[in-house]
Amino acid sequence: MRKEILGSLFVAGLLFAGCGSSDTTTADPSINDVTVERGPVYGSYVVDANGQRAYNLSSNTYRFRTTPAYPITAYGGYIDVNRDGVIDGNDTALGIPLSLNEQNRNTLTLATTLASISSDLKSEILTTYGLSDEDLFTLTPATSLEVSAISDEVFKYCIENNISVEDINIITLQNTLRTQIQARIADNLTKWNNGESLVEIATENEIDLVDDLNITLTDTDANLTEVTNLLTQSATQTSDPSVLLASLPVATLTEEQEAGLIFMYQEEKVARDVYNAMYAKWGSKVFTNIAKSEQSHMDAVKAILEKYNLAVPSDTAGEFTDADLLALYNTLIASGNVSSNEAMKVGVLVEETDIADLIERMNDAPEDIKIVYQNLLNGSYNHLNAFSKQVY
Repeated sequence: MRKEILGSLFVAGLLFAGCGSSDTTTADPSINDVTVERGPVYGSYVVDANGQRAYNLSSNTYRFRTTPAYPITAYGGYIDVNRDGVIDGNDTALGIPLSLNEQNRNTLTLATTLASISSDLKSEILTTYGLSDEDLFTLTPATSLEVSAISDEVFKYCIENNISVEDINIITLQNTLRTQIQARIADNLTKWNNGESLVEIATENEIDLVDDLNITLTDTDANLTEVTNLLTQSATQTSDPSVLLASLPVATLTEEQEAGLIFMYQEEKVARDVYNAMYAKWGSKVFTNIAKSEQSHMDAVKAILEKYNLAVPSDTAGEFTDADLLALYNTLIASGNVSSNEAMKVGVLVEETDIADLIERMNDAPEDIKIVYQNLLNGSYNHLNAFSKQVY
């Protein structure tokens, strides 16, 4: 796996806006807990559609403070390949996002990720591999020979071709991966008949696969101390972003970095204010849901502005000290008022602009600012995908 991918995962593991709490008394485990498994995944950034983040409760279990909104997505983190409860040089990073869009389900695997992409992929999995709908959204590689085989072969295909699961279509699954998956299922069944347990089969396959792909953390020069810190923070995060930021060193900011923080606060505010206006105009819940996430992004930037004793711009809707952002806000409102479809296009434009600005400002940023920007960036990718699906 490329080192730049691992580097981004290190940062992603620290994201906090809209996150959960280590206070387990507020959550109903039957509703708020989710399982993330390629092998067991530790330290992942698990977030719902509203930007609420779950904290790493134990092993591959994550807990939301409140009932999550779907889809749920897991970014980054580390796969405990040998299932020994420790992330070390024998393990690897989860470089492929996992997702779940099935309401009231709580398991994220590569199989649920495929099913989240299209109904054709979901149907292919159910019919070809003899899984029920219940099986698909509750079983993991450690509890199903079929899910284990799908997970291994899809993971291998993505790593070898440097692609994400979203790049897999029905033709790929039927013509390229079906034979390999079926062969792996047959091999798994042989091991099962020879007395190996489901967990033993999954573990053995995962170790062999990671070795074959040569993607262990040691081979990619990962800083295991940093990994440990990220896992700790994933498990102990709170809903207040200032708690995490206060634990990180205070850097000496350049004037450009200070101006960039103030600008990004206002750019996130442009998004929030525009989306609230579009919801008032057209009533589509996608706007109000994403506006809530933009508010959490503003709160994250506000926390770091306050850390560096920088003035926080006005929170009043439609009010901006940056003349260019004020002009942009007015232009976006006018465009979005034309039709509901144009409003969705406005959402696409806002997120594309936000992504470009965040990537530019992440260069040479100190650790705490980079964490904030990475959080905003992941959210913007989610929002862009949501709006793009609405445009016709």
